[in-house]
Amino acid sequence: MKKLFQSEWISRLIDALLPVFAAMAALMLGAVMLFVLQVNPVEAYKALWDGAFGSTNAFAETLVKATPLLLVGLGICISFRGDVINIGGEGQMIIGAILATWVGLNFTGLPGWLVITLSMIAGFLGGAIWGGIPGVLKAYFSVNEILSTVMMNAIAV
Repeated sequence: MKKLFQSEWISRLIDALLPVFAAMAALMLGAVMLFVLQVNPVEAYKALWDGAFGSTNAFAETLVKATPLLLVGLGICISFRGDVINIGGEGQMIIGAILATWVGLNFTGLPGWLVITLSMIAGFLGGAIWGGIPGVLKAYFSVNEILSTVMMNAIAV
């Protein structure tokens, strides 16, 4: 019985470290490619690190660019858990950004905290409605969700 628990523990440890191993493999492959291009990989990765985290402004810009992508990735993970293929995250992000921007530009008389909150809600709702259209098409008309989400991306762009 004890051996079973050890095996399960090792399996969980490997599962937890798998993203770390994948990132290390990607960095090593990138280093090989940089070396082939006659570029010092250490200097290139240092410049990459400094560009993303080298100053307060660089870190803020990294957060500004990464947050929407992380939210889209989270939404796509939820759809994958439901056995639905959603490759329309780009279009949903664009429509959400358009609605959030519209709210921010048109409700200038309100307090800042309220405009930010309303902008976020509008962005979430816009992306959800945009993603819901292929869902309705699949549920009621048996339209392939891969095709409809790709087409919705093109419409949003």
